[in-house]
Amino acid sequence: MKKIFRYLILLASLSLHAAAWGDMADNGVECSVVMEKTRFDARETFPDFKLVFTNKGEKTVRLFDDFYPLKDDGPNIHIEIWEKAGGKRYGYRVGKIENPIACYVAGYKIERVAALIRFITLKPGEKHEVPIKEAYLLLTYFDRLRNGQNYELEVRFRDEHAYPDARRVYVGKAEFSLSRRSPKGVPR
Repeated sequence: MKKIFRYLILLASLSLHAAAWGDMADNGVECSVVMEKTRFDARETFPDFKLVFTNKGEKTVRLFDDFYPLKDDGPNIHIEIWEKAGGKRYGYRVGKIENPIACYVAGYKIERVAALIRFITLKPGEKHEVPIKEAYLLLTYFDRLRNGQNYELEVRFRDEHAYPDARRVYVGKAEFSLSRRSPKGVPR
């Protein structure tokens, strides 16, 4: 009987947190990734993309405006690229640990002065777009991408300051594929 109650409590706990696992956070804000191109050659420059935050909830919410805290550094986000095949995603194996094919993590921490902290307010139905330019300069191990493969781009933004009692991680995903494009005049 105790085991049954433990499982019921565990299921109730998991169902309460399930909203934060997907693309929509528990405050009703959905994060998505929109790529300029979803099909390109591995020899081409990785396309720019944007994060789109949409308030699908019924209340006004705010996001911590920390996407570009320092002018000369990259965005304060986490990017991973995984190979996608048969509905599953695969990475690059190092021993027993599976790592993303390519990744980017902001390598800096800054002290935030209260007077300089900014927020973005989203009313129900409103969107906010964050452009990520020149992503190819950010990604490491980008040379592992191969033509003829399908991939998944996953971007995470950690918001630890919008509300004092909540730390949220917004996750956006997009799928793309690499295809070989022959130069003009060369048969495929």
